[in-house]
Formats: sequence, C-alpha cells, structure tokens
Amino acid sequence: MANSFKIGGLDVLALSDGTITYPPHAYFRETTPDQWQPHKRWLDHQGMMKFQLGCFLVRSGGKRILIDTGLGALQMYVFRGGALLDDLASAGVEPEEIDTVFITHLHIDHCGTCTANGEGGFRPVFPNATYRWTAKEHDHWLTAPMPPGSVFSVSDMQKALGERFEAADDGAALAAGVNVIATPGHTPGHASVVLSSGGERAFILGDAIICPVQLEETEWSGMGDMDPKLARRTQEAVAREIEGSGALVAASHFPDLTFGRVLRGEGRRYWQPL
Repeated sequence: MANSFKIGGLDVLALSDGTITYPPHAYFRETTPDQWQPHKRWLDHQGMMKFQLGCFLVRSGGKRILIDTGLGALQMYVFRGGALLDDLASAGVEPEEIDTVFITHLHIDHCGTCTANGEGGFRPVFPNATYRWTAKEHDHWLTAPMPPGSVFSVSDMQKALGERFEAADDGAALAAGVNVIATPGHTPGHASVVLSSGGERAFILGDAIICPVQLEETEWSGMGDMDPKLARRTQEAVAREIEGSGALVAASHFPDLTFGRVLRGEGRRYWQPL
C-alpha cells in the first residue's frame, strides 16, 4: 500500500515500482567496506543497498501529477520493476486519470512505464496525460545510444509520445503548488520537483541524491552520475536549501518510500525519515 502525506493542501502518495539490490562498493565505486562501517543503517542484513524504484502521485486541486514511473515490466541487469500500476490500482487510481506525467530524468528506471511496447509499437500507458521533462534532457536522449544489454530505446519512447510531450524547464508549474527545479549533473537535464502549499514545502529529488549516505559523505558519486562534479555541486546547493528551510525531502531511491528532513549533527548533515 502506498504511503500518504499531506504538504499543506497537496496530497502525495509515495508508490513503488519495485526494488534494486546492489553491493554498496559497486555502486559507489571508490568506496571500501571499511568506509561503509559507520553507515550500516542504509544497508540490509546482507550488507547490500536496497534501492526503491520510487514514484510519487501528487494531487493538486483536481489534477493528478505522477512523478517518475519506475522501470516497468522490463528486465535489465539486476533491475526488476513492474509494480507501479498495481500500486496505483490499490490507491484507486486508473492510468486514464493521470493528467501529467513528469519524469525527473530519462534513465530507464525512471521512465520505463511511460509507454508499453506491443504488436503495434509503443503506446502511452497513461493515455490522457501530458508527458513532461526538461528540454535539455529531451534533446540529449533523442541521440544517446542504448545502454549495453538494454531492450528499451528511450529515443523510441520519446518519438512515440510525439505531441504528448511538453518541455518543463526550471520554474515550470506542473499544477498549483507543484514546480520544477533544475538539478543537473546526474544527467544533463535532470530536474526535481518542489511542492509548496500553506506555508509548507517538500522536495522530490529524483536522483539528485541517490542515497541518504551522500548527505554525510558529500564526495561520494554513484555510478549513474554523468557529470559527477556538477552532480556534487547540485547536491550541496539542494541540501543547503532544504536544511535551511526545514522542508521535507524524498528521493526516488531513498528507503521506505517516505519523506524526511535534512538535519545536522556532529558537524555533518544527515537524513531523518518521518
């Protein structure tokens, strides 16, 4: 069952499309087991990282905005998804009821349920929705090669959506109180979402921060970062703003599909889930 939250007058459901289990020193390639000793809270009993394939449904007035769609029914490497539509159904939401699909970036584990590939080719899974991400992200992936071993072409998905796509760049309003904020580095056009209502704020970060451990170990870069230096500058800027404002924050791969706060103790930031 999806976790539900209130941000002022906005209703948010945190949904799961599945999970990814990965060795921590393999994802954060320059780290060692000893460096992970102080951070065991982010590992499971086998010493593995367990990433959520997290998605978020925001209700603003009469609009429903779905932020990220997970991996979908595809199988790629150790990734397994496909749970999002069932999670939506359990919350009483049908694909036809989604007004806007916003994708933080076009890595396959965030856009895999945008379309389904059948005998007639790609078709939109959310048939009445406008699909939105940044123009820079759109342009990059139209010409980017498919990852090795992939059976999914992001550019084919983009082309199949055609006029259903509408760019949403920094500052764009997806609905009342739901705005885009540029957070580049993980990918060229990566963007996050800020929720604002009734004096309350919350951030949904996509992969601007992959794991809460990066708030404590600020130089650790994940294997998916296309521009690690820019990603770390973006991470620092976002963390500083969130910490200073007391806003809530969630990210696609954070544990337990929940929001939390960025706090400070012993000279370091850390994430405290609700």
